[in-house]
Amino acid sequence: MTGIFAKKVEFLLLLCVIATLWISGCIGPTDGMGGGPGLVVEKFEIPPPTTIDSGEQIGLHLEVRNQGGYNGELGTGAPAIVELMQIDPMEWAVTPSTVIDLRNILAPIPETGTQGELAKADWQLIAPLLERGQTQNFRIDARVYYAYETKARKPVQFVTSDELRRMIQTGESLVSDPAILTAGPLTVMVDAGLLVKAKDWTNARFPLQIRISNAGGGRIAGKDYPVAIEVTYPQWVMPVEGYCPAQSLLGAPIYNDVPPGLPQPIGNFIYMWDGMSTDVTCEFEIIQPPASKTKGNFEVILKYIYSIDTTTQVTVRGIEQF
Repeated sequence: MTGIFAKKVEFLLLLCVIATLWISGCIGPTDGMGGGPGLVVEKFEIPPPTTIDSGEQIGLHLEVRNQGGYNGELGTGAPAIVELMQIDPMEWAVTPSTVIDLRNILAPIPETGTQGELAKADWQLIAPLLERGQTQNFRIDARVYYAYETKARKPVQFVTSDELRRMIQTGESLVSDPAILTAGPLTVMVDAGLLVKAKDWTNARFPLQIRISNAGGGRIAGKDYPVAIEVTYPQWVMPVEGYCPAQSLLGAPIYNDVPPGLPQPIGNFIYMWDGMSTDVTCEFEIIQPPASKTKGNFEVILKYIYSIDTTTQVTVRGIEQF
């Protein structure tokens, strides 16, 4: 009876360890480099005076910095375009154009303490004609569009049943390496669990849960807020449906709201609920159990077009006699 009781206790301990390992596998922005902005507007202003006469020329100045963790496909910076909004070109004369290509903006280099690159744009505007005695406040918005990526990596330890028993007997704890999340306006939380795996558990299944959130204070561009997603995983597991995520759609989304010239993401797309968040769950199957304790990485890459708005205003006094 004592032997049977001891085996039951060992079995219960196994279940407790497995449960603890599973629930401790959630990662978020605080586990790695931290979530954060991509491109930020540091300055958008009209040099004084901000009250002008109708028909008078004023300047408009914009400064945008890359404060995130993405440096473009070729490492030459994140591509960006700015468009003036809330301004009627039929009333205002705008030079050079309401749309300016900010080109590629380099990300910070943490190893050297180098700040992200600062991109600038300048316009000259001629105020509309107003009748003498009239005064009107005009709001001028600038919308910065940029192509960006967010990457998350979740390390998971795979162990055999013999190793798990030894850990229980010796009181050893299983600790995973820190998870990594690059800085960007979209954040990713990944829950893969600290999977406990044994040879005799071939074909066992487990879920991978991904939560994507819009934390950048701006907007995902494109119809229904499309985000291209790619999930990679260790070679000894396979998505049950053959791919992850199962609900992704292959094809090009509609980007009618983006000025031409900005590169568009390609791949498998998911669509963010109300542009703010979405949840993806993939089921994986163990197909080739490692013979000993092995670490494997689950990686999530998001590609998207993002936009941020900034505003200023100017007061125009009418001096015309019609």
